[in-house]
Amino acid sequence: MRTTAPLTLLVVLAQALSPGMSIPPGESEQAGKTEIRDVFDDVQRGISQGNVAIFSPHIHSQVRVTLHGGETGLYSANQAYYLLQNFLRDRKPVSFAFTTYGESESTPYGTGNAAFTFRGVRQHAQIYVALASEGGRWVIMLINIY
Repeated sequence: MRTTAPLTLLVVLAQALSPGMSIPPGESEQAGKTEIRDVFDDVQRGISQGNVAIFSPHIHSQVRVTLHGGETGLYSANQAYYLLQNFLRDRKPVSFAFTTYGESESTPYGTGNAAFTFRGVRQHAQIYVALASEGGRWVIMLINIY
């Protein structure tokens, strides 16, 4: 009788050492995808409602933020919260939905189109959000609204 243990071990090691691996250690692939989708759902809901508190628990301690006509830089989670909240207070969200999801070098990302009302004028923006795995969970590392 042949055993497949060495082959199974090789496959497991190859997956664990793969540079494209995007699921935090200890999570199943499906659980990781569900958590990623949950983060994007919270971001979409938060931006649509103009309420950063909905997705702020997912913001990394150091996040890069780029805002249309505004601030650009690396900010603490607290600074990013207030930057985004002020942005969404001034520009009332009309609609937002992620239209594309993907992975780039184990970094899940989502992009979508948003519409805002700013001083009575409708504006359109593209939103890009990238995640990274940190401490066994997915966090927001980048938010661009341009």
